[in-house]
Amino acid sequence: MIEAVSPRAIDPYTEEYNLNLQYALGRDYLIETGYVGSRSLHVAGSTMFNQAQLASPSHPVNGATTNTVNNVTQRLPLAGVSPVSLFNDTRYMSNYNSLQASVTKRMSHGLQFLGSYTWSKNLDETSGSNGAEFYELWLSTNDQTNPRQAYGLSDFDRTHRGVLSLTYRTPSVPWGWWVARKALADWEISGILVAESGTPLTIVDNSAGQVYGTYPFEHRAQKSGKPVATSGSLFSRVINGYLNSSGFTSAPEAAFGTSAADTDFGNSGVGMVRGPGQRNVDMAVERAFALEGASSIRMRAELFNVTNTPNFANPNRRLSTGSAFGTISSTSNNPRIIQVALKYQF
Repeated sequence: MIEAVSPRAIDPYTEEYNLNLQYALGRDYLIETGYVGSRSLHVAGSTMFNQAQLASPSHPVNGATTNTVNNVTQRLPLAGVSPVSLFNDTRYMSNYNSLQASVTKRMSHGLQFLGSYTWSKNLDETSGSNGAEFYELWLSTNDQTNPRQAYGLSDFDRTHRGVLSLTYRTPSVPWGWWVARKALADWEISGILVAESGTPLTIVDNSAGQVYGTYPFEHRAQKSGKPVATSGSLFSRVINGYLNSSGFTSAPEAAFGTSAADTDFGNSGVGMVRGPGQRNVDMAVERAFALEGASSIRMRAELFNVTNTPNFANPNRRLSTGSAFGTISSTSNNPRIIQVALKYQF
C-alpha cells in the first residue's frame, strides 16, 4: 500500500456571500432575514487512485474480459500497486446555502431575547465515507475516479435549526409582605432552547463493489425500492429499528462478472436518510444578596437538559452488520444535570 500527497496541492479557500435585510419594529425589537451562502474550492481529501478498471469482451483490460474478485490485480491501472493505495489532493469542493431569520428584543421591562431560525443545505463530495480527519483521509464513496457521483449532503448538515436564548430579571414587588417582596425580586433567569434536524446518513454495504478491490466499507448499498426508514413515533423506531432493512437488497452483479460475489457499486445516494432530530433546554437562575458595605453573596443554580429529554444517536448504517443494521444503541446527550454554586464577594 502507498500513501502519497500531490505535489500540486494548493491552499483551499472559501468564497462567502450574503444579502441581509433588517427592520426595527418599535424601540425594542429588530427583525432580520437574509440569504447566506459560501463555496469552498480545492478542499483536501484522498482517493484510492489504483481502483481496478472494468473489462468487457469488446474492451479487455490487460487481457482480462471479465470482472471478478480473483482478477482484480490484473485489471489495475498500475501493476504491483495496491488498489487501496491513497493519494491526497486538493481536488474537492463543497457549498452551503441558507435562509436565516431572527427576532431580537433589546432589554426592557427586565426581558431580552434572541430567537433565530436557519433553513440550510450543505453539500460536498467526501461525506458518507469512513475516512478520518488525520492526514485528510476523507474519501469519496463508490467510484474513486469520479468524485462528482458522491456529491451529496454533508455529514453535519442540518436542514432546520432553531435557537431561542433569553434573559429575564424579576421586577420589584410593590405589594405583599416585606419578606415575600424581598424573596421574589431581583432574580435573574436565563435559558437557551435548541431544536434541529437530524444529520444525513449514507448506507454502506461491505459486499458491494468487490470487483474494484477498494475498501469495502466505502461502498454504498443497493436500494430495493421499498422505504428505507421505518414509520411511527421516535420511541417505537428506537425500540423496533430506525431503518428498514427491506429497503435495501443484495449488491448488483458487475457487468461481465462470473459469480454473485463479483459485485458492483450500490445505487443509494449520499445522505439519503436522516438520523433522529435533536432538542435541548438549558437554564440558569441566580441572585445577588447584598451584605454590609460592598460585600455580597451570589447564588446560582444551573440546569442542563431541563426536561431530561434523551437525544438519540444515529443508527447503525452498515447493511453488512445484519440484525444490528438500523438499530440505535446510545444517546448523544447527558441526562438532566443540576449544579448549584454559592460565591461570597467582597
